[in-house]
Amino acid sequence: MRIITDGKLGAVLAGIPGPPRVVASGNFATPWRVLGLLDAAIGEYRLYVLNAQPGVPDRPGVRLETSFVGVGMRGRSQLDYFPGRLSLVPRLLTETLPPDVVLLHTSTPIHGTVSLGIEVNVLPAAIEAVRG
Repeated sequence: MRIITDGKLGAVLAGIPGPPRVVASGNFATPWRVLGLLDAAIGEYRLYVLNAQPGVPDRPGVRLETSFVGVGMRGRSQLDYFPGRLSLVPRLLTETLPPDVVLLHTSTPIHGTVSLGIEVNVLPAAIEAVRG
């Protein structure tokens, strides 16, 4: 585990070959600060969020993806909808929509270990998929 500054994170994100698929926490647990850093660093990417709340990027170059359309994505022309049961989303992320980046909240590291904190949902599957 490495802890880096916002500026260093922006540089790392800018170096990702694109357009990458980004999976982020949804519901009311979106990591807004890091999503803003990503949005500023990458011109074009796909963003997969479950039940997105208002504030997700809405600009050319950002393609939205979800299996559960939240108010933040509702009515967007650049939305790709993948209907299915929540229990099937991990399989979707592993087989069909593997992420290049996963954005999420964690607790403060304790002895090199963190908790996924306030919203876990399908994030363990996304993390496992991005490792491969």
